Amino acid sequence: MLVPDALTGVLQTVRLMNTHSGNFQFSSPWGVNFPNDNDQEVAYHIVMKGKCWLLIEDKPIPLECGDLVIMLKRIEHIICDRLSSPVVDLFDVLKIEPNQGYKRICYGGNEENGTTTELISGCFEFFGNRSHNPLLLSLPPLLHIKNDQAQLVPWLEKTLEFIATEIAIGELGCQTIVARLMDVLFIQAVRAYVSSLNEEKGNWLSALIDTQIGIAMSLIHSYPEQPWTVASLAEKIPMSRSAFSARFTQLVGEPPLQYLTTWRMVKAADLLRESQLGIREVAIQVGYESEISFSKAFKRWNGVAPGIYRRNFFCSWT
Repeated sequence: MLVPDALTGVLQTVRLMNTHSGNFQFSSPWGVNFPNDNDQEVAYHIVMKGKCWLLIEDKPIPLECGDLVIMLKRIEHIICDRLSSPVVDLFDVLKIEPNQGYKRICYGGNEENGTTTELISGCFEFFGNRSHNPLLLSLPPLLHIKNDQAQLVPWLEKTLEFIATEIAIGELGCQTIVARLMDVLFIQAVRAYVSSLNEEKGNWLSALIDTQIGIAMSLIHSYPEQPWTVASLAEKIPMSRSAFSARFTQLVGEPPLQYLTTWRMVKAADLLRESQLGIREVAIQVGYESEISFSKAFKRWNGVAPGIYRRNFFCSWT
């Protein structure tokens, strides 16, 4: 039984939609307020050149060249060269130089000997309901992948080269290509964040990298259709049933079989969105022999029956 790493199965259920990106070139002094006009959108900023400040709820965060920030909790924020610089609304910047699709946007003053800062900034939405995805629920509101050497790390640099090129060219299909590249960027950012965690931190993300519990999670993620029991999962590690159950519950936040049910529902929701499988086929793929028992479990988890969930989802994206 081939067992991929635990993070792979989770990332397969996360997809990005409606990506909007722009290449901003700012000259000192400058400050831009990014409003929260859509709670479902996730804002991101990548510092390609220079340095600046990110101001969230009056808390200043310094950003250097090579830094990436992803704001999973969309709130109003300011990006500026200095905390004392005048601030204008993002829409006022776009009015000065309208963004026809994807292109470079220049803004700022003409301060003598002023510095230039270049950002790739934008927003995206997650495809589907993020409120039930364990990965998205466990990530912090702000992902800050910091480059202490003030230069682009290799994995970020190559991805950004593609994004910057597509934005500059602005040809047909640009939005789709940038959206796919943002998928890659988000996965790389999550991977970098997870690898920085301490195994003993005691949360769902640290459970992914636990040398024993991570294996059990990988099995559940990769083979949700299997009739797993506490004993069969513990045997794969191997651990005693009691030790495995206690350790799993401590790190993941719920007992093994309860998590199995949760993951089956996450996977089922993904299949309902992404495939044309019938309800019975979806039920079988997530370990339910009976369509009725699956539908009841899904409704308890999500509040609506599988068929209604599928219809509501496609109505919301048309």
